[in-house]
Amino acid sequence: MNWRVLLMSLVRRFNLMNMYNQNITSQYIGDEISIQKEMDDNALNIFKFHVKNNNKYREFLDSKGFDYSNLNNIDWGKIPTITKADLREYYPEIKSEIYNYSSSGGSTNKPFKYPASIESALFTWPSHWMLHDVFGAKPYSKMVMIMGSGNMKKSKITLVYHKLSNIITFNAFDRSTTNKQKIYNTIKSKKVEIIYGFASSINEFLLYLKENDLYLNIKGIVTTSENRIPYSQKLADKYCNCDIYDQYGAHDGDVFGFECSLHDGLHINHKYCTLEILNQEILLTAVKNKAFPFIKYQVGDLAAGETLKKEKCECGRVLFRLQGLNGRTIYNFKDIDGNVVSALIFDTLIKHDTNVMQYQLVEKNNTLFLNLLSDIYTQEEVDDKYLTFAKERINKKVIICLNETMHKLANAKTPLYINLDKQNGEN
Repeated sequence: MNWRVLLMSLVRRFNLMNMYNQNITSQYIGDEISIQKEMDDNALNIFKFHVKNNNKYREFLDSKGFDYSNLNNIDWGKIPTITKADLREYYPEIKSEIYNYSSSGGSTNKPFKYPASIESALFTWPSHWMLHDVFGAKPYSKMVMIMGSGNMKKSKITLVYHKLSNIITFNAFDRSTTNKQKIYNTIKSKKVEIIYGFASSINEFLLYLKENDLYLNIKGIVTTSENRIPYSQKLADKYCNCDIYDQYGAHDGDVFGFECSLHDGLHINHKYCTLEILNQEILLTAVKNKAFPFIKYQVGDLAAGETLKKEKCECGRVLFRLQGLNGRTIYNFKDIDGNVVSALIFDTLIKHDTNVMQYQLVEKNNTLFLNLLSDIYTQEEVDDKYLTFAKERINKKVIICLNETMHKLANAKTPLYINLDKQNGEN
């Protein structure tokens, strides 16, 4: 056994390698019927557990008028969904089941601290290792993480944990050339195999490699937390000699999804989460978390497509696949008539435009600003292509910008859509 896995298993008081091996094996076992039944049974069992043992969760169900008196005759479709606001209000924890606490900031960057039981708390990295296995990396391979500033405020315990986990962190807020050169030097000198981080931060780093004609040879790049940036793949192929894999994870809900080498959807690890799609909104049920009921939890993410892809992938995995993400439920704006329009209206066009490296839609003073990063286009060319597209589809003033600075949130993420009027407290 890998000595790091053995040591961390002793520290965590749980066999992480066994969890990883089960994950690897389960990818290829089952069919559409058996996997759906397993997901349904797991979800119903954790619901019954919390109804029987969690007084605060019962209070929540009572407030919604849901009858749970006969647990042998539950209509899953009628169980009320639960939001982060609901969980803050009722805080339905079961103290006897708590292994540790986690914190999720989400897109609002308002930390939400919640408890997890042992399997829920520890499933994350063994799930990451499933993805790492796709591109030939072993558990605890040396990794550079380019994430939010929170990762840089390290306690002594965190420093030890990162050392044992073979992780080197860099601040996504620091966009200086000095920091990017330091990342490059570290990857080169420390023989780093994996880069992991926000999609926008990794794209910026790859652009730095391009601008300075710098090359790396690593096993894989993993992007998370933001909509993927298609142009990054072209850069990764040339300057890092590797592929980019998108990953979807939310510990509040215990979901983990990852791309295989075919890039045909995100394989969902259903052993820890039952994922549903309702009107394109993703609902999560954390089936191993006995400490806190993330049951039909509205995590705030939108799915690409109305259903999961359930057929076996050509890679051989039988895991159901999420076709992709269409951003957050807050990624909507209103036109001048009050009609709700998805901020992803430009997404399909831009995904097929290899001249656009990244984009962001900004709303301010009742005007939409579409900011495109490109070293190919002129202002006249983007106006001709994208302004014409916007006028045909959006009843609102739209201005096309070229190579303006991207707006970041307080957690260092670069949102695909941001309403600056609301951020400034305006109506």
